[in-house]
Amino acid sequence: MKRITKYLPSVLTIVFCLVFLGICTYVLLHNKTLANPKCLYFLIIWLFVVVWGIILKTRGGVSVKYPIAEGEKPSIDLMTLLAKYFSLICVSLSLFFAILALSRPQKEGKTQPPPMQGIDIIVTLDVSASMSMPDFIAEKAQTADDIYSRMSAAKETVDNFISQRASDRIGLVVFSGAAMLECPLTLDYFALKEYLNSIYVDMLAGVSGTAIGDAIAVSTQHIREGIAKTKIIILVTDGENNSGTVDPIAAAKAAAAYGIKVYTILMAGNIKNLPLNIPYRDQLIANYQENTPKMVEAKSTLREISDITGAQAYVATDTAGLNDIYAQINALEKTVFQEVKKLNYEDAYQNLLWFSLIFALLAFLGGKFIFIKIP
Repeated sequence: MKRITKYLPSVLTIVFCLVFLGICTYVLLHNKTLANPKCLYFLIIWLFVVVWGIILKTRGGVSVKYPIAEGEKPSIDLMTLLAKYFSLICVSLSLFFAILALSRPQKEGKTQPPPMQGIDIIVTLDVSASMSMPDFIAEKAQTADDIYSRMSAAKETVDNFISQRASDRIGLVVFSGAAMLECPLTLDYFALKEYLNSIYVDMLAGVSGTAIGDAIAVSTQHIREGIAKTKIIILVTDGENNSGTVDPIAAAKAAAAYGIKVYTILMAGNIKNLPLNIPYRDQLIANYQENTPKMVEAKSTLREISDITGAQAYVATDTAGLNDIYAQINALEKTVFQEVKKLNYEDAYQNLLWFSLIFALLAFLGGKFIFIKIP
């Protein structure tokens, strides 16, 4: 029992210090980063010194024996504990806060977003007269309102594709017998969609046909100087190359030389299963059958273009399939950002230094003027 009483003040002192320091550390370092975290290793030395100091205070020193009445026990009040441990506690706290200040806690300021390093995309859209063919049907088509022209289906799915991209520069090229830049590469998707909505069939007056080679060449010209590491062209057409001055295969090889991928989508509406009440059903089916040989040739050319550039070729037969194609391209060409965060830091060690100085001052004043040792 005597041994427990002897060491009780030391134990209470250590518990008090640990609780107090834990609370202070949480409050002062909460939501802060440390510029010099290795300085916290000094706390190991600090803890050893503090424990050793408490042991010396408990065991060491000269004691004065004085008689007490029988049955009485020596009492240890708060003032006695303060007189014995006050200076040690203050010095220990002063060193503790000084070590925390050396670790240099900092507040994180405004987070800067990572640099824009998205993909450059040119959507190259066929606007030849054949794109007005109403042979794209919606899923479970029942009325004429469920039939889309090739152009309407293409524009709607391109609009959805734009909405799914983020931080990618996207531009538009239109072509029929010649090719023209409709909208340069931009991050302003609202303006881009305005340009998309303004596209219509046969908008390039005076030219006819399908110049796929020219379309790839113009798209390559406007995307090759981009700063993005990944550059892709999405070519949407409904027929084989039958016009223009540039051979499609030569244009594909030029695009590949610049590291540009050319994804091709052939608009080949499948209307054989149209409901009987759809107007002009028989005529639409007949036109589809007549175009089948041309579609075979177009598929071969477009597949070769995509193979040369390391991309993929697709065939869309209805609106659902067309959306699936864009979803696949969207998954293949994901923008990958480096986790780079630029933060503005503000030093927050000043309060710790003030605490260190205050406890050092208290240790000095307590030893010299309050808890004075009398020889």
